[in-house]
Amino acid sequence: MKQIIISPYSRAMRNGKKNPKNYPHWDEVVTRLKDNFKVIQIGSKDEHKISSADDHYFNLHMSQLRDLLYDSVTWISGDNFFPHFANYYKKPGVAIFGRSDPLIFGYKSNINLLLSRDNLRPDQFGMWESIEFDPSVFVSASKVVSTVLDNFGRG
Repeated sequence: MKQIIISPYSRAMRNGKKNPKNYPHWDEVVTRLKDNFKVIQIGSKDEHKISSADDHYFNLHMSQLRDLLYDSVTWISGDNFFPHFANYYKKPGVAIFGRSDPLIFGYKSNINLLLSRDNLRPDQFGMWESIEFDPSVFVSASKVVSTVLDNFGRG
């Protein structure tokens, strides 16, 4: 079975609040993709473990992360480090945006999912601590799953 990487979370906020860039529907996405893919979560050791993922790799060295990327059919990520990393290695995937503008922070080689430009924050380069987490600004889990299946096939 082909594997897919998920990179669910952005860096923890300095004010202790939930990061407004964190996609809220990972459990449903992972559960629905498991029929077609082995799902591997990556991140840092202090992040929430998505229990339905098949494997979890935290605090990998960059070379290990690169090898995992090459061994995967694709990836799904929020607006964090991983789309930039994958772009460097020319591996397209699915990036999920809520309040960040994918025309600024996304890559044309990826599928950049945005529910509505109406949800973008006014100051795209401002501090994230001034923005509240709002799960309603993100695309549905169904949209993410259908995008992956339609563009990267079935595992």
